[in-house]
Amino acid sequence: MKRFTLLTFSVLFVFAVHAQLFNIGGFGIGYIYVGPKIGCNASFNSVDLGAGAEKTANYGYQFGGIGKFGITKKLAIQPELVFSSKGYAQNFGTAKASANYNYFGIPVVAKYAFAAIAGIDIYGSGGFYTDVLTGVEVVYSDSPDSGEKVTDLSPYSRVDFGLNFGGGANIPFKNKDQLNIDLRVTYGLTKTEDFWGASEGRSTSVQISAVYLLDLTKWVNFKGTSIL
Repeated sequence: MKRFTLLTFSVLFVFAVHAQLFNIGGFGIGYIYVGPKIGCNASFNSVDLGAGAEKTANYGYQFGGIGKFGITKKLAIQPELVFSSKGYAQNFGTAKASANYNYFGIPVVAKYAFAAIAGIDIYGSGGFYTDVLTGVEVVYSDSPDSGEKVTDLSPYSRVDFGLNFGGGANIPFKNKDQLNIDLRVTYGLTKTEDFWGASEGRSTSVQISAVYLLDLTKWVNFKGTSIL
């Protein structure tokens, strides 16, 4: 896992160093941004908890960094490195509990700007994600064991793979940096846990985040005019 993370950061660094735009007909084509991401999510799980259990949304966080690689002015590919907390909450009468799954994830999305309003680009996005489980915490509202960390992760799937889709607004600044306000829905295709032969639960979440994107091409000397 450590080797994979180091390799991913190395690839992003190489792209950053070689952020040279190339020219077609005197115009610079392509661009590259990097920046931090922070947000929150409401997550659910389809696992069957049995009679008397009422599932509710579990609210968590997400933060990390992204790289945005432009193909054209409107189309871009955005890989991310994100830490997140997802899971589900449940009510048994007056008792409440929640299962928090902590993940290190690598979402990859394609983004297409289809409209502009007052200089703000409106885009749609879609792609996939791969989340690697780093820990599970169970929180009880009426128990001294609240906040208990699960030490045996064998009943949990270590990898959660799924799809994501959504959209958002891209706000450009005069210095060519950008602010992205992103709304995304994720749908898991693999099971997250398997207890006592229960149904195979899959994760779903609604995420909202803000990303500040630094335009690396500002520090690259190239001939021609950027289409941005």
